[in-house]
Amino acid sequence: MIKKRFIAALCAVSMFTGSAYAANIADFPDATGHWAYDALSNAVADGYLNGSDGKLNPNSSLTAAQMAVILNRVLHTSDTSRVYPNISQAEWYSNDANMAVSAGFLPVDGSLNINNSVTRGEVFKALVNAFGLAEADPLIESVKKFNDWDKMTLDQRRAAAVLIDKGILNGSDNGGLNPNNSISRAEFMTLLYRILDSGLVKIHASWNEEQTEETTDTPETSQQEQTTDTTETSQEGETTDVNTDENQDTQEETTEQPTIQEPEQPAQQISPVLMFADGDISALSKDNTYNTVVLSGKVPEIPQSYWDKIEMARLVINTTGSDVMLDNNTSLKADTIVIGSGNGAVTLDGQITKKVEITGSGRTINLNGVKLDNLAISGINNTVVIDSASSIGNMTVQVCATNNIITVDGSVTNANVNANYTKVNGNGKITNTVLKGSHCEIAEISESFDDSGVDNGLEGVQISLNTPKVPAGGQLVATVTLTGVDKPKTVSAQWYYEGSADAAFANSAMQLTEGKTSTYRKTITFEKYMKLWHNVKFVITYKNTVTEQIETLAITGDVEIENYPASHYLPDASEVLAKVHPYYYSSNTDYTQDEKTVFVNAKGYSSKTQYLIWVSRSAQMVNVFEGSQWNWKLIHEFQCATGKSSSPTPIGVTEVTYKQTGWFTSSYTCRPVVRFYPGTGYAFHSRLYYPGTNKLKDPSIGFPVSAGCVRMLDEGIYWLYNNIPSGTTAVSYTHLTLPTIA
Repeated sequence: MIKKRFIAALCAVSMFTGSAYAANIADFPDATGHWAYDALSNAVADGYLNGSDGKLNPNSSLTAAQMAVILNRVLHTSDTSRVYPNISQAEWYSNDANMAVSAGFLPVDGSLNINNSVTRGEVFKALVNAFGLAEADPLIESVKKFNDWDKMTLDQRRAAAVLIDKGILNGSDNGGLNPNNSISRAEFMTLLYRILDSGLVKIHASWNEEQTEETTDTPETSQQEQTTDTTETSQEGETTDVNTDENQDTQEETTEQPTIQEPEQPAQQISPVLMFADGDISALSKDNTYNTVVLSGKVPEIPQSYWDKIEMARLVINTTGSDVMLDNNTSLKADTIVIGSGNGAVTLDGQITKKVEITGSGRTINLNGVKLDNLAISGINNTVVIDSASSIGNMTVQVCATNNIITVDGSVTNANVNANYTKVNGNGKITNTVLKGSHCEIAEISESFDDSGVDNGLEGVQISLNTPKVPAGGQLVATVTLTGVDKPKTVSAQWYYEGSADAAFANSAMQLTEGKTSTYRKTITFEKYMKLWHNVKFVITYKNTVTEQIETLAITGDVEIENYPASHYLPDASEVLAKVHPYYYSSNTDYTQDEKTVFVNAKGYSSKTQYLIWVSRSAQMVNVFEGSQWNWKLIHEFQCATGKSSSPTPIGVTEVTYKQTGWFTSSYTCRPVVRFYPGTGYAFHSRLYYPGTNKLKDPSIGFPVSAGCVRMLDEGIYWLYNNIPSGTTAVSYTHLTLPTIA
């Protein structure tokens, strides 16, 4: 393959003092055998990479400062009329940062940390702006074939679409563009030279240096032509092309070529001419037709003579440091005028062209007596004035073009406002307006106005979460209510429990309406030493129909579990065991509920049913628990009367055998009866009544008086009879070997 590049000679004095610059790639051993050797070699020969301490550090991550230095060298920028915010002007990179922001390939708001690694998405945007390749309406669908297209911002998507369309970018073998990964120096230089060698641009050497054409024969599958779309980049801090002590890199370099794909080249390439001559466009040949002419630098005035008999598809105005006027005396023949990156006001006075694209940001554009088929705006923070003598067929404010102020004093047939925070004012006339952007201010100058497509997304939506306490072993019930919904929309909803998504509580097509509720339910299994607070989270996700951005809204809350106190499970349970008396009624008062719970759990009693009965002979109480082994909770306490000293209630662990309506003898009646101790006549029953009557024969309760059974008040024995199933463990306490507490 024959490649032609115009090489700009370096200035005699290095940009940096103490530079380690060497004109021969052989001076950098870490480049030998590297997969990007060709690009690195060209970068050294052209003076774009100087290296440091005999290294190029090709695998190290590129910082924003380093990118600014390299692009400034390539573009030979000089304007410093804008100052990069939030940096010290004493830093080595300050001048380059100022030039980069003035030229428009670094953001004017300083949103890129100049010392941080730049991402691939940020590089896409910077390259497109730097070389005048930005388009107001690129074929954005070309980006959507990659699996991570939605990870890019809107303006990064548009930049990537341009690079894809022009055959510069083709993605990686994982099917993605990896926009949020850092980019290595080697990867960046390969992308850069792919642009320079593609025929898309020619750099006019206008700084009084002789142009030298270099022709090189290279194999068709040259490593230089390989794509850089790899994610194998270092995250370590990277040196710049400045040989300073604080910018040294010790990273071990690798020479292995990543697994990559060759980008598809456009079927036809018509080379534009890129001008960096501060208005000197003498290199343009008359009677020629050009695809694109890009004006950069300071261009205060464009003489008419330069435009005579010169036709072009696109004129890109990337000027800096001064205002630009294209007046009605200019015999400009351009189908599209692009007002791109840079700074200064641009005035089109009396121009008749098919289309004007505003891709730059922070500029003032005056359209005076202009007749246009189309005006497309994709940059942000611009001020556009359409005077009373201008007429425009279709005006489109792209989705990414936020915070533009447009004054319409002339006429616009169709206005499509897709961007948020757009202001349209003036005293002119718009025949039809279609509004899709949110938070816009539109003057009442349109004969037809349609705002049905406005999508505010999740903005204004509020989520409230209700999380009642949960009893141990009970059911958690958490409910969210969503308010502030401007119009119904379909969202994805997901509940999380303790940080994990619960697949049973996911809805990919929940209809979000005002007052919408969603409820999460989960039975809390009672466990020893369990947390007393459990976390729940509710998340909704929405893909905005206008911006196609993924929006999320979430709320998190803690649910209190009414668990037993820690004392129930601590080693001091032995103190409770020692306190509980195993024998007959004494002067001891009843034990506390906590002590009772500690006692049965520490003893390790189990049951075939969900209930457990403990008869405390010392306190003359029947205690009923619900739960399971180690996890019993006291639910009832009934006073009783156990066996007298001559006929004591037997001690030990037994179970309920069966139940009957009563005992009826010639001496007494008791009803009902709940039998325990299989094979014996021991039972829980009521106090004794005269035979066949409801008159108490023996009202005694609260001390040992029975023949061995456990007498209870009516409310207690009837509760047992109605609720306790056969097989329920019944314990009459005795000292046993203390079990191991699990």
